[in-house]
Amino acid sequence: MTLKVQDVITEDFVRDTVEEFVEEDLVYRDAFAQIDASSIGSNAYQFNIAQDDMGRVQVVPEGAEVPRHQTTVKEVLVTFDKYAGEISITMEAQQDGLLDMKAREVDQLARAMDERLNFEAFKTLRDNVKTSSGDDNGTMTFGDIRDGMIEVRQGDYSPDMLILDLEAYGDLLTDDNFNRATEGGDDVVATGEIGQIAGLNVIVDNRHAIGTEFGDNDGPGAFIVDTEYFGYELTRTGMDSTEYEDNERMADNVQVFTRRSWKAIFDDAAVAITG
Repeated sequence: MTLKVQDVITEDFVRDTVEEFVEEDLVYRDAFAQIDASSIGSNAYQFNIAQDDMGRVQVVPEGAEVPRHQTTVKEVLVTFDKYAGEISITMEAQQDGLLDMKAREVDQLARAMDERLNFEAFKTLRDNVKTSSGDDNGTMTFGDIRDGMIEVRQGDYSPDMLILDLEAYGDLLTDDNFNRATEGGDDVVATGEIGQIAGLNVIVDNRHAIGTEFGDNDGPGAFIVDTEYFGYELTRTGMDSTEYEDNERMADNVQVFTRRSWKAIFDDAAVAITG
């Protein structure tokens, strides 16, 4: 949100700024399907996941009993953590025209909230990926991406998201096979935009060295994810706020908070790739 000269920094402004930033910069959170848990009245949320263990259809001889097949259900229990930050707006800041400085602090709070929520999603993805592919030659290539896609599809999933760290992004910008397969063709080298490739939405992660996380020191890394099946982001409390007066310091303090959790369900619906 843009702060105008005649405006004041209110609780609504702070909350809305943080919420707007968090919901526009999803990155790893976009790898998770969403569940609204705001109406449960508890810090624990349980949901059931049908396991893909139905038996196969068989040829049954005349008069023989038909085998009965029934899927099993996995119970998943999730608890929530509260993520919060605070900004203090002093009387002097309001009276002495320091709103621009305070508006930057609000932006910094929004960025900090976004980074923390994305880190929680990243950590859930990183800690629950069971397999990795790639040739570990120090360069991310279209062949590495292709092998990762095949690996996810072998589990009967349909991957729709590719997350690249900066090293992988740099390698692929100069990979002719990747650029020809990418929507937009060779223009990707000039524009720096990746877009889509083979049905995958491509996102660049500026903060985490994925390859390093999986033991490839300074090497490129990526994730390929089926976002429909891998896991869930559950929201117990959406972005909310509260305001209180600090009379001793003559300041109004605004706290912004949300309660969320991330849970991996089908960990083989994602794969880590090291180049």
